[in-house]
Amino acid sequence: MKKSFLICILSGLLCLCLMPAAAAEGGYSDVSAGHWAAENVARATELGLFQGVGGGRFGLGRPISRAAFATAMARLFDWETVCPEEPSYSDVPRDSWYYTAVETLLANGAVAASSQTFRPEEELTRSDMASMLMRALGYTSLAGAAAGYGGPFTDVTVNPGFITLAYDLGIMVGQGNGRFHPDGAATREQAATVLVRIHDQLSTPATLLTGAEGYRVISIATPMAQAGEEMPVTPLEPLPELYATLRRMKNNGEDMSRMALRLMAGGVRTVTDAGGNPVAASALISAGEVQEALSRKDVTTFYSEKYESAYCIYAPNAYQSATIWYQSDGSMAAKLQLARLFGVTRYVME
Repeated sequence: MKKSFLICILSGLLCLCLMPAAAAEGGYSDVSAGHWAAENVARATELGLFQGVGGGRFGLGRPISRAAFATAMARLFDWETVCPEEPSYSDVPRDSWYYTAVETLLANGAVAASSQTFRPEEELTRSDMASMLMRALGYTSLAGAAAGYGGPFTDVTVNPGFITLAYDLGIMVGQGNGRFHPDGAATREQAATVLVRIHDQLSTPATLLTGAEGYRVISIATPMAQAGEEMPVTPLEPLPELYATLRRMKNNGEDMSRMALRLMAGGVRTVTDAGGNPVAASALISAGEVQEALSRKDVTTFYSEKYESAYCIYAPNAYQSATIWYQSDGSMAAKLQLARLFGVTRYVME
């Protein structure tokens, strides 16, 4: 156990030692004040996401490796460090300076778990950057919906949903002439820029309003079951529908800063018979009624990552089953995060 702990510590120290020292307070000699990325480079350094390449230089224009980007991402999201006994990738040994960063990304779903290798020393492509960032934000499932909308780029065939999401959220942009250059190498300043954008968007607090006067309210309909009809899925403010609405409003040129997201405080209850058919129409219930249901001894709780909504199931009697989709802390946080990424920072609870 002590040996394992020591290896993790040494891995972290190697990461710090092998990544060049930060530039002096005056900035980097290879980043002019007028460069388009100068401010983002400076802020990425101040935030501790990036360091220079030595000699007072940032490494402007240099491609960033997958390992270096993984390290910067782990710093941005401030995840708890993961250091397993056995490496998850055959090309990421335990004594590598990027071992804990790569393993931490994997543990948090930022990279696909199906691959045998990580290719740490390879240049990070722009497509990979979009994929890793959207996965880190928890949007692997949402990328499937985003792929169905298409995108503004004519050269994207791989990771289309992730790239569309990154574009819609204002995190990544194209390279001109309708092209994204997905296979092009991401430079250090490009990486610094997208990470600072995410930091700023996520750092903006969501403000609860007591009233929505002066704001346009965004309401996402919750599907409701009807007696005698096939039982639908009835999550509160389903994330795919929320994304579609925010995307449409942004593309229509709406002022997102004047929008307020409406979230349901309670839940939706549907009672079904032994065959799974609704015995009555779904009913809206209060937060207090949700808590009452959750306190039952026979209740079982679940969470849908696809919809970012919690639900529970219990038996009100020997012949029926009740399902309640309700607003949990996790579901509310996920919806507010997506709204903030679109520039909507205010919400109301009803």
